Amino acid sequence: MLSMLCKFFDPAINRRRVWHDGLEFRTNCDRCGAELIRGEQGWREFDAIRDDDPERKPHPNTTETSDIDA
Repeated sequence: MLSMLCKFFDPAINRRRVWHDGLEFRTNCDRCGAELIRGEQGWREFDAIRDDDPERKPHPNTTETSDIDA
């Protein structure tokens, strides 16, 4: 949930930390740490249900592990 300050003002975006998930640009707010996505109207909080899409790729620095044991 965005902090009160972020609700009244735009989120604090660090342009050096923005990444593309295959569909849209994403980052975290530098002020409150909320996950953000860049929509048609600008930056907004990422909603896991509304924004769920199998085409989205994880953050490039995230390593995914397989659930299959070899």
